Amino acid sequence: MHNKTTLPNGLRIVTGELPHTRSATVSMYVGAGSRYEPDEEAGLSHFLEHMLFKGASRRPTAREISEAIESVGGSHNAATDRELTVYYAKVPHTAAMETIDILADMIRAPIMDPAELEKERSVILEELASVEDSPGELAGILIDETLWPGQPIGRNVGGSPDSVSSLPISAVNAYLARQYVPENTVLAVAGNVNHEEVVAAAERWLGAVPKQAPGAWYPATARNGTVRFALRQKETEQAHICLAYPSVSLSDPDRYAVDLLSTVLGEGMSSRLFLELREERALVYDIHSYPSEFRDTGSFTIYAGCDPSNARVTVEAVLEETYGLLKGLPAAELRKAKEMAKGRIQLRMEDTRSVAGWIGSQELLLGRVQTVDEVVEQIEAVEYDQLMAVAKRILSPDQATMAIVGPFSDETEFTRALGV
Repeated sequence: MHNKTTLPNGLRIVTGELPHTRSATVSMYVGAGSRYEPDEEAGLSHFLEHMLFKGASRRPTAREISEAIESVGGSHNAATDRELTVYYAKVPHTAAMETIDILADMIRAPIMDPAELEKERSVILEELASVEDSPGELAGILIDETLWPGQPIGRNVGGSPDSVSSLPISAVNAYLARQYVPENTVLAVAGNVNHEEVVAAAERWLGAVPKQAPGAWYPATARNGTVRFALRQKETEQAHICLAYPSVSLSDPDRYAVDLLSTVLGEGMSSRLFLELREERALVYDIHSYPSEFRDTGSFTIYAGCDPSNARVTVEAVLEETYGLLKGLPAAELRKAKEMAKGRIQLRMEDTRSVAGWIGSQELLLGRVQTVDEVVEQIEAVEYDQLMAVAKRILSPDQATMAIVGPFSDETEFTRALGV
């Protein structure tokens, strides 16, 4: 169960009261991410996320912010994605109201010191450089660029070294003023808290902020015949392979069928891909699938890491298992997938951070929060015919894209397997 209050300025407050816990997670969700950035400002949302930890009006240094949370045993962090940025802190429940003050101050009155911005620019450039040492992550970025070429949703959320190096402080401040407005913000608190007390704290620290419409995000556009394969030659010990298909959005009624499709194909050690490629054929150490849903689009991605000498046969085996699913699915396998999906959701709800994430992200992106029971009902309602129809629509060979990072100079054997 959750409670929701909207202040006159548009700030939404959602709480999940868990009186049996000793903790509380306070999260601020803001509609700010790479989908809100023009190409010349790529990485701006992520840059701003870093800057908000550098000090604010009531705690003017990074040390004072971190000490305020860590001195009570808490932990805090933030994350930027395509459609949202979240700031969160998990603390003892007795510190929840003070934590609202801390996060509210960070997002409303940060100290944007030009000297600190230049220092953080160097930190972010190092963060971007670290991706080059993580070929699995690099493959994930490359597949998104291939699936959504030349547009914000397909680019690296952190931007590029060139864009980050050239972002001026004026752009960071303008973006803060444009996106970090009450109507574009959700305060989500879960744990041993009282909804009315949370609302009172939000009114105290954020209630006087003027109402303002935020900037818009860039919609996704179709690939329209552009290249479906990308190869990044890199001397790695493993080949990192991503296969992806265009999929459904957050609000699509087939969303839960796609989730079950991924569960059957590549989630867990009893999935089809894991059993065949790792247990039976010993081709890979890691293989999994995952759906990603956004406001107006989505993707269905399969990842595999293997010895470069096995890359071609791994690609062929992944495609064989993927398209083999289109031939049919035993009732027992569908039942197992449903129980697995439902069980995972229910287990997540034992942690205050997960509950805050559940209510906060849904409220920001969908404008409503589905309960666990409602989602469980929708998973249970997926019928065999619906699942197979969705599988045939999503897993279409002519829509497949592939990205590979590894020690290869010739892409011919991979494009041939892909059928391009």
